Amino acid sequence: MNEQIKHLYNPLFLYIRKRISYLEDAEDLTQEVFYKLAKSDQEKIKNVKHWVYTIAKNTITDYYRKKKIYTEDITNQFVLEDDNSAMAERELSGCITHFINELPEEYRQIMRMSELENRSQKDIAEQLNMNYITVRSKIQRGRKKIKDVFTDCCTILQGGRGSIIGYQPTNRCKLDKCNTKNKVEE
Repeated sequence: MNEQIKHLYNPLFLYIRKRISYLEDAEDLTQEVFYKLAKSDQEKIKNVKHWVYTIAKNTITDYYRKKKIYTEDITNQFVLEDDNSAMAERELSGCITHFINELPEEYRQIMRMSELENRSQKDIAEQLNMNYITVRSKIQRGRKKIKDVFTDCCTILQGGRGSIIGYQPTNRCKLDKCNTKNKVEE
């Protein structure tokens, strides 16, 4: 049976990893499945592979059930007024133009069209006479770069559903052009 478990570990981990976002959680759940196998009456198990994958499926289901309950609890506890959230989002949206201007030239025009003018990727590709796939990947990379600039400039406080409830400028921010009226006081 030990030999069979050795052959099952990596495929089972990959099965779980494909369904769980965080590597550490996938590792923990894989260990949990093998712990359940160790605790079980192994002589009653006729097909170990089938048993292990069934337990893995159930363990993943339990993982998401617990996670849903936990996030619902947090959401219900930290409901803040929409006015503060909307104000913080408005203030930070004023920084987007400055952050886009900080991007390398190859991303600037595409990101202005996508994020500021709210144009579709297909429309951008047609107007710039570029391949749609190229535009899509440049927008994804541009968003990543904007996110990096944002995280260098501000610590964003988010509500339970991802809404922005406040922010705190950091010392690393190179841009002094953003409005900071609604920043979180320390």
